[in-house]
Amino acid sequence: MSKSEADTGPVRTESDVYDRQIRLWGADAQGRLSSARVLYVHISGVSSEILKNLVLAGVRATICDGRPFPSAIGTMPSSFFSPSERVSPETGGNEPISQAVDNREEGSESLRKKAKVVTVARAMQEHVHELNPLLDECEVNETLVEDVPDEYFAKFDLVIASCLGISQATRIASATTSAGGKFYLVDTFGLNGCAMVDLGKDHEFRREQGKKLLSVEKLPNYVSLKEMMSMKLSEATGRWDKVPPKIWAIYRAFLAYEGETGHFPASKRSDDFVEKTKKWLESSGSDKVGSDYLGADDDLKLLSTLASAEVSPVCAVLGGVLGNEAIKILSGKGEPANNLLMFDGSDGSYRSFLLKPPQ
Repeated sequence: MSKSEADTGPVRTESDVYDRQIRLWGADAQGRLSSARVLYVHISGVSSEILKNLVLAGVRATICDGRPFPSAIGTMPSSFFSPSERVSPETGGNEPISQAVDNREEGSESLRKKAKVVTVARAMQEHVHELNPLLDECEVNETLVEDVPDEYFAKFDLVIASCLGISQATRIASATTSAGGKFYLVDTFGLNGCAMVDLGKDHEFRREQGKKLLSVEKLPNYVSLKEMMSMKLSEATGRWDKVPPKIWAIYRAFLAYEGETGHFPASKRSDDFVEKTKKWLESSGSDKVGSDYLGADDDLKLLSTLASAEVSPVCAVLGGVLGNEAIKILSGKGEPANNLLMFDGSDGSYRSFLLKPPQ
């Protein structure tokens, strides 16, 4: 053994590190993963789990998150930061740190303008590189997402976003898919989680039959994220669902509130959330969905507190599932989940659902 190897240990090559993966899905698929570019917009508990899984699999990461650190992710469950790293210098750890999704909270912009404010993207950079030193340094974009041009998102094969409102999510999804990329919008709230998937109208894949790959086919039943968002809640029904799934109804209510007010629900805005959500439910225009579809006023107040409540096991499970889906998308092997995915942590169930506008 050479002196350098004695000091640093034997040099590990990509074929050594990714040997098990290459045996599982082949060298061609691993090559596609290694050359893919994945962008994470706004780090959350669930997106950080997806990032971890993909980086360990050899997929390069870029982070776009100009929110101030640590206030923007102070309550986020994550293995990237120790509790001491997430103590806000403004509060000294004695007051609650502003919740992750409310990136427009009063004072956030003034904090960013201070000379030495660290962004979430910059704080994550070193930790991401530690996960897999074989990859290039994690690129970061510290611009606020609303100021990032559409051309930037078009450069990536896959964009995974969290904590975004409808306007920004549809803008980024359109910019990404029109250039051939794929888009995920994923969030968790309490024991539940939801992901909206826009793979673009031209996505192709090959089904697997044992170890055999079948012929290439196009994704069936494509619906853009913009079309999904424009649907009324009462239209979210199917053969086995005569009424809209409750997890989707809750997530859509959060997005509707953000679209009207510019911020996500929180406990201090619970009364306003109750009032606006009941009106939004009534506007659905169907006897299947009434103002009490998500419960009484007390139930809606409880939901307002869950909008920012990320539970670590829920993030880990959903992040693992979506990490696997991302590998199928990037490698082109296996039929990917499409449209809407929902996770119910109360019983551990996970299901897909097709949001399809009425003909």
